Amino acid sequence: MTSDPASPPGAFAAPAPLQEERYPPFLRVTLRRWTKWYLEGTETFWPFSDLAVRFFIAMWFLRSGLVKAADWDTALLLATQEYPVTWMSPANAAMTGVAIELIGSVLLIAGLFTRPAALAMAALTIVSQAVYIPTTTNLIVSAMLIWYTFQGAGAFSLDRVLSSGLKSSAVPLARPAIVAGEFSREHLAPIIMAILRIWMGVSLLTYADVIEPPIAVMTWLPVTIFAGFPDWLALVTAAFFFTGFGAVIVSYGLFFLIAAFMIAGAHPHVTLFPFLYLAIYESKGAGTFSADRGILAWLEKNILFDRDYSEIPDRWPHVVVVGAGFGGLAAVERLKRLPVRITLIDKRNYHLFQPLLYQIATATLNPADIAAPIRSLFRGDGNVRVLKGEVTGIDTKAGTLTYGTKHNEEGADLSYDRLVLATGATHSYFGRDEWGAFAPGLKTIEDGVEVRASILNAFEEAEASGDEERIKRLLTFVIVGAGPTGVELAGAIAELAKVSVEREFRTIDPASARVILVQSGDRILPAFPESLSKQAAQSLENLGVEIRTGGRVTEIAERHVRIGEDTIIETETVLWAAGVAASPAAKWLSAKSDRAGRAQVNDHMRVIGEDDEAFANVFAIGDTAGSTAWEGKPVPGLAPAAKQAGVYVSRVIEAELLGKPCPGAFAYKHQGSLATIGRKSAVADFGRFKMSGTLAWWLWGLVHVGFLTGARNRVTVVVNWVWSFFAKHSGVRLITGKHGS
Repeated sequence: MTSDPASPPGAFAAPAPLQEERYPPFLRVTLRRWTKWYLEGTETFWPFSDLAVRFFIAMWFLRSGLVKAADWDTALLLATQEYPVTWMSPANAAMTGVAIELIGSVLLIAGLFTRPAALAMAALTIVSQAVYIPTTTNLIVSAMLIWYTFQGAGAFSLDRVLSSGLKSSAVPLARPAIVAGEFSREHLAPIIMAILRIWMGVSLLTYADVIEPPIAVMTWLPVTIFAGFPDWLALVTAAFFFTGFGAVIVSYGLFFLIAAFMIAGAHPHVTLFPFLYLAIYESKGAGTFSADRGILAWLEKNILFDRDYSEIPDRWPHVVVVGAGFGGLAAVERLKRLPVRITLIDKRNYHLFQPLLYQIATATLNPADIAAPIRSLFRGDGNVRVLKGEVTGIDTKAGTLTYGTKHNEEGADLSYDRLVLATGATHSYFGRDEWGAFAPGLKTIEDGVEVRASILNAFEEAEASGDEERIKRLLTFVIVGAGPTGVELAGAIAELAKVSVEREFRTIDPASARVILVQSGDRILPAFPESLSKQAAQSLENLGVEIRTGGRVTEIAERHVRIGEDTIIETETVLWAAGVAASPAAKWLSAKSDRAGRAQVNDHMRVIGEDDEAFANVFAIGDTAGSTAWEGKPVPGLAPAAKQAGVYVSRVIEAELLGKPCPGAFAYKHQGSLATIGRKSAVADFGRFKMSGTLAWWLWGLVHVGFLTGARNRVTVVVNWVWSFFAKHSGVRLITGKHGS
């Protein structure tokens, strides 16, 4: 590899269009990056904060309701003497209160009919505050519930899950109710938040003795949560609340201050609820007529330009990213915070989490569980345009690429200022492409669905066959290649046969199926330490997998596999996990490539070509790039490697946008390797730290769930895994695709 000069050819170097901007490039880039980071952070964490707030409020009510329901005589006594409601009989008051506490709590946690539940619970709390013992906890809880009455629940709620379907359904009054809820969330909830922050400001002024409201008003001010504050701090905080400036700063500051004073004993009776209120304030902002709202409006108009793609200035540099895999998404995720126009091109409309693709093939997960529509990932980013198409050529001198679509085979041209190639890899049959008809690999959802169909069809045809020889052939599964994918496939197929479908057939015994793992080397998982390879082999053998090492596959046909010259295995199901080849990106560029077809890159991930000036604007990452940035060794084709390269390239582009020297050479930091064997065992290699067995399996699960895109996918994958683990049953055994008919 070669190193870039301090100012590489083709650098942005603050061209004239950028100099014509009203604000300096550094200020614009910094403001945009931090604003996008804040907006993305609140959008990401609010559903979790919302769930926590609803849960703890519900638990507070539920505990009270259960106590009263368990001792009804005491509940009647309290309704009669302690907090009587003048317009209701004690029995009706007690029954209504308990019903609200029990039913409202369940609805609030589930996020079902959240607004009516919150309204009823707020009314109950306000009545308690008015006719019983006034407490700060009552005030804070009622304030949050009033806000929820207008805001509704977040993403993790049945209301949100059902709203889109109900809105277009024939259920009476469903559409107007949902439209009214959306209007309330967009327009009324911010007003309520503004009222609540003014309420907090008045409480702070009262605490600092700046104002002295009547006793009747004092009852409704949460003054005690600020116990321990010096007067000057109360006045400063009040100013922040009144102006609605710095909701994030105020929330975090008060969080730590209240916690510190609580630890110091200034107010030993403070509860969790003020902290939950601050979490809402931090996440949802200061509301209408606030300094924060004005600042955000100015940023949207002058810095973000994210309201609509048509509003993005043409003078912004155009970055084209080809491929929506791990590397491409990582690059776009960081680049979108810069003042650049981004076009993301992929021949499919979804991002796929390939490490779990084998679980589609073995009927554990649904395709939608590990894939997400690309457009949904960037729906809030006006400077990101997504195109479904396949690149067919690149003209580096003209700075254009040609891509085709289903209805435009000739292709369309697209100009770029920077080009990032993250096109991944495909199957490699080592020059024997005819094997592909009999030994499919796993790279796409279509592959996973077809492999699942072929595996399940093998059992179905064996059940229907009366030929003993064919039954043996059908119940023999051969996996070629014993890397992580091959090992995981072998273990999953063995468990499918011996656990999931064990008692579902009548004339065959699925547990008698043979699963054969073939590896040309002397051990499985060759990239792992030998000790872990041995442990993985033992785990596979415990599942009944036959391991054949030291034998190269020489022939794959419709009904058999030949290993070496003499060994023939009769089978009708062969799966390929032995090798991959890079996409044709190097050919598009007429650039230098290695033996695997990967485009050679320099220290800064720029593609190496004959014309340095033309190739200075072209980067390659992930499986597309032939990089030796792993301490002189080739960078592995792993998701973390692609993501690291995507982030690095975005840093290079940012440096050029600001006219700064490029960052140091890309260096891949290996974060470890993981492979799972069935439902109870895995191996993990983190260099000096190695694991195997059940603990490694749990770690494998946590890591893979963490890498999934989208909260929905994480939840559904966990649910499916839990169901499969405890029920020992897979419910995704659908034979679809060309094998389904």
